[in-house]
Amino acid sequence: MQPSGPITRIEESRTARGWSFRCELSDGRLTTVRLDWADYDYWCPSGNVTPDRIAEAVITTMIDHGQRFPESFDAARVRHVIPTADELIQALTGK
Repeated sequence: MQPSGPITRIEESRTARGWSFRCELSDGRLTTVRLDWADYDYWCPSGNVTPDRIAEAVITTMIDHGQRFPESFDAARVRHVIPTADELIQALTGK
């Protein structure tokens, strides 16, 4: 699989349940990923990785495994389409 390359965070906002990150992918596509506090706490219980880094790891994992995703999606989606997502995200974030 080809690595996903750079992901540029364009906008970050807080939501009632966590964060929303609008990102530009290396191929020019735009996507928005929502990260709930519960998912952030699961992937980073110590809080030593920033939420934007977790969101980037989710997008990278999906791209690296050939998964398509809509222009806006919830980060938890990665668990439904990639069985090893939790381990991959933790590896990408240095946990």
